[in-house]
Amino acid sequence: MITDEEKFEGRIIKGIGGFYYIKSAGSSCLLEAKPIGLFRHQHITPTVGDFVTLEREGEQYTMVAIQPRKNLFVRPPVANVDLAVIVFALKKPRPNTMLLDKLLVGCEAKGVRAVICFTKADLAGDKDRRILEVYSKTPYPVVTMAPDDDGALAELQGYMKDHTTFLAGPSGVGKSTLTNRLCRGKGMETGDLSEKLGRGKHTTRHVELLALEEGGYLLDTPGFSSLQLEDGIEADFLESLFPEFTLGQCRFNSCTHRAEPDCAVKAQLEAGTIAPSRYDHYVELYDELKRKEAIW
Repeated sequence: MITDEEKFEGRIIKGIGGFYYIKSAGSSCLLEAKPIGLFRHQHITPTVGDFVTLEREGEQYTMVAIQPRKNLFVRPPVANVDLAVIVFALKKPRPNTMLLDKLLVGCEAKGVRAVICFTKADLAGDKDRRILEVYSKTPYPVVTMAPDDDGALAELQGYMKDHTTFLAGPSGVGKSTLTNRLCRGKGMETGDLSEKLGRGKHTTRHVELLALEEGGYLLDTPGFSSLQLEDGIEADFLESLFPEFTLGQCRFNSCTHRAEPDCAVKAQLEAGTIAPSRYDHYVELYDELKRKEAIW
């Protein structure tokens, strides 16, 4: 039931046309609210995933405050994400490991834990599975999944339990199918939309948090097909976004892990404890960021 208190807390589940639909603690329905006009003057835009404060006046709800965000993504717009499931197929399409590593870097920069999910395991041969060895040398959990693989699905659900999660990856890898399996084929129920207005479900494509039976939310969105390297990432900070790199043990404190002598990261590479493709992508992204810094 909706509280009778004049002010209470909730979370934005979706937003359409300047209206926001908010789930309050202990309620199964969504409340429709508009933000206070002061937000516009302060250039504050409420975002799906925000934790907010509502005020109630009669049957009207107004969003009066947004709590500090853990993180914020721009495309698609969502806040306070805990977990990313990075979805790539082992085959058809062949995985683009540079894109995969860019997605991982983007997650690290935002403080979002990542799990790698490789789909179409039923189509993969030994050569296709070599990519699994690459990511076994990272701290990221790796789940391989075939159609109707309930064991792999349960493993993934275990990572997602009680978290706010998004799926990211290229087209054609099965993200939509995976979303339907994770949500048991259900989105928001029509009757859940608004206790105040009783409106049905909107058919417009939009960003929305879908409640998971195991607890937590899955972001249903037109797509996290890629994440751009954030403008705020400096080249010299990039090393910290590759968590398998051993840092602080090089001869030079300013080591870029490229051509310097006595580099601990290059020693890892030679010892085989980090994958050559991961190191190569680090170097390529480092150079890309340095070029951007030179332009700035």
